[in-house]
Amino acid sequence: MITRDDLIGTWRLKSWTSLKNGEPVGYPMGEDAKGQIIYSPEGRMSGFLMRRDFAEQPRDKAASPDICLAYGGDFRVEGDEVIHDVDVATVPYWIGNPLIRTVVMQGENVLLKTKPETTSSGNTYEHHLLWERIGG
Repeated sequence: MITRDDLIGTWRLKSWTSLKNGEPVGYPMGEDAKGQIIYSPEGRMSGFLMRRDFAEQPRDKAASPDICLAYGGDFRVEGDEVIHDVDVATVPYWIGNPLIRTVVMQGENVLLKTKPETTSSGNTYEHHLLWERIGG
């Protein structure tokens, strides 16, 4: 079980891996993606993910979710999960919906795992995002 205090602070992305049926299959924004997530003592959070070559992308592609993602809102902890109650996002259908992440503390790092989703073909997909604490 984790507490809210375990997450308070600023975190830098170390890796973001996609899994298919439990096996790594790639890196959504490249092996060297950049990101930051901040959890405030007041219960707010904000997250930002981007390709390392974001500044080199054509202007009309910069807002594409495979180039850059950002969102924020309130957060709460329940058991071993953190729930992000999204109220601002670059992905419209995230707004007003909770994003639930399983939290695994690893020393000064934290692994956030998305809920597995099973497609109609029977394949299960999920994402693992490993963050290192840089402040807080």
